Amino acid sequence: MSERYVELEGSRIRYIERGSGRPVVLLHGASFNAEVWEKTGTLDAIARAGWRAISVDMPGYGKSEKGSFESVTSFLYRFTEAMNAKEAVVLGASLGGKEALAYAVTYPERVIGLVLIGAVGVWLYEDKLGAISNKPALLIWGSEDTISPPENYRTLQKHIRASELHIIGRIHPCYLEEPEQFNALVTGFLRKLSP
Repeated sequence: MSERYVELEGSRIRYIERGSGRPVVLLHGASFNAEVWEKTGTLDAIARAGWRAISVDMPGYGKSEKGSFESVTSFLYRFTEAMNAKEAVVLGASLGGKEALAYAVTYPERVIGLVLIGAVGVWLYEDKLGAISNKPALLIWGSEDTISPPENYRTLQKHIRASELHIIGRIHPCYLEEPEQFNALVTGFLRKLSP
């Protein structure tokens, strides 16, 4: 594992990077850190698809210091600036999906596409989803996800016209249950975005 660090506003932030090309920023759920996307093979799959995968420990998670960022959105703005990833696909699972969504509705011009996996807190941004109504979005949920119920992906489908939904596995972290299928969906989505 090739972990790296960047200092943002005096805080040390850990990330893992693979590949080259246009960036994909990967955000973990509340029970995980950047290494989860190493474990699932997602970083390598994205790199093989010709993209640059950047998995980051969000502030206060894994080996990243909490710092004094106003929000994860403001952190992501600064992180993507530092990574030369001002325009990126943003992928997030559960809490990471909520943060990816918050970032996308705040800075839609910086988001090439979205991959949301069992995203929580979707209702918080329903009134702002019009800002990303034309963004390509891949929605992946587990069939028996009790943490992020179907109402969440239905809300996203209603407001994001270019969204596509896939149900894989049963559990909330469906990418852990079906990593090969998950990675195939992600890389297939990225291929559609390739210029």
